[in-house]
Amino acid sequence: MAQWLSHSNQKLYQARLLLENQEQAERQGAPAALLSALQEAVVFQLILAYQSYLNEVAEIAQCREEFYSLQQLIDLVPVATGEMTELRQLEVNDFSWLSQLQVAFQACSQKDSGSFLVKAHSPRMIQLKDQTGQSLALRDWYQSLSDLIDLQRNNRQES
Repeated sequence: MAQWLSHSNQKLYQARLLLENQEQAERQGAPAALLSALQEAVVFQLILAYQSYLNEVAEIAQCREEFYSLQQLIDLVPVATGEMTELRQLEVNDFSWLSQLQVAFQACSQKDSGSFLVKAHSPRMIQLKDQTGQSLALRDWYQSLSDLIDLQRNNRQES
């Protein structure tokens, strides 16, 4: 488990570094292409951190099989852990930070998305920029994921 824990921490650290660079570039009026690239990089690192954390949770549940999503992990274990249940609730809630992060990640691969503005074609789609062009959510997503991982790890240590 130490391997996945370390990997999750590394991805969170990389996300934080990219986020700080993105925020600084935004304050300095960097070109839209650079801001978009940095935003996507933050989203990618957050998704990688989340996937790594899922592997931490899988090891706790003694699941040694390969999986590609939380749902697959839940299907592989005899009983879902509390961590899995909490993450699942966040994934299915269209208004949660985790659901929004996953939608943003999926939007990165859409060829018609142009810049990193996520089009609001469905209720699950969110915009990563408000009307003034200010970035939304990246800092919140980073903090929420980091806090959730810390809280769940601390809960495991206490039990």
